[in-house]
Amino acid sequence: MESLTSRAAPPAELVLEAVPPELGQGESGIETTLERIESLHRALGLDAVNIPEIHEESSKSRKGERLRPFEPRVEPRTLARHIQERLDVPCIINRVVVHLERKRQLDWFRESWEQYGIRRFVLVGGERSDQSYPGPSVPEANRLLRERLDVPGMRVGNICIPTRRGEAERMMHKIDSGADFFTTQVIFHAEEVTTLLDALSECVGGRATPQVLVSLAPVRSERNIRFLHWLGVSLSNELEDWLIAGPESVTERSLMHIRSTWTEIANHAAAIDLPFPIGVNIAPIGRISAATTIGLAHRLREGVIHFAGASDSILP
Repeated sequence: MESLTSRAAPPAELVLEAVPPELGQGESGIETTLERIESLHRALGLDAVNIPEIHEESSKSRKGERLRPFEPRVEPRTLARHIQERLDVPCIINRVVVHLERKRQLDWFRESWEQYGIRRFVLVGGERSDQSYPGPSVPEANRLLRERLDVPGMRVGNICIPTRRGEAERMMHKIDSGADFFTTQVIFHAEEVTTLLDALSECVGGRATPQVLVSLAPVRSERNIRFLHWLGVSLSNELEDWLIAGPESVTERSLMHIRSTWTEIANHAAAIDLPFPIGVNIAPIGRISAATTIGLAHRLREGVIHFAGASDSILP
């Protein structure tokens, strides 16, 4: 069949999301994680490594299922120090800010800069909006860092959920409180992001423009998808059925869909002359091989997606 090619702008920044190893794995777990990141960085020249803070949480969907029981993980900033010292790759540390009162929280961030060399943070709120926490909200923590922490080159990020009602206005409030970049929840539907970009471009006004990192997650099995449901990721029944239609081809279908999704987002951003940059946060789910991640990242950076024909095409 005839091959079709579509071209889109490459991401402004390519970031790898790397989950810290389980605490019980000790130094060998850290070393294995470092070796994997090193191989990816050698092939790709990563702009940053994004390290989430993992907590025990309940499922956000009745269709959700954890890949394995929760186990405590190495602290993100500990892994970050190893990465920055060994690979000279800057790290982004995710931090849930609601669990410590303001002074202790501020001390934690100051220590992260002075002892771990971290300059870029993503501030995360509590799991439940109806629960009272001892620490600050995300906007309050944004202000706290901006007003009380003197870190050269510090960048303050927040999470955005494109499907959440009024998200653009919520992001503007966070920008006003000190956020200068955002990382999206994992997305599978381009229209979720393009709709958000439209709303953001309309209300950003004279404010400082943020960077947005779009989180894209290759998967390799139906079980991976059930874990994404656990995290609250939006995935239509139609897309899910298509991804798992052939168990042996889930990974390839996933990669094809991601490349198409990025092409649609990047082309839309160019069409509306988006006044701020968008990058990609690659968040592999499950045992995605290094070669698969490298191949995907190269395609995204090249800004090219190939469609081999009807048998390989994504959902209409």
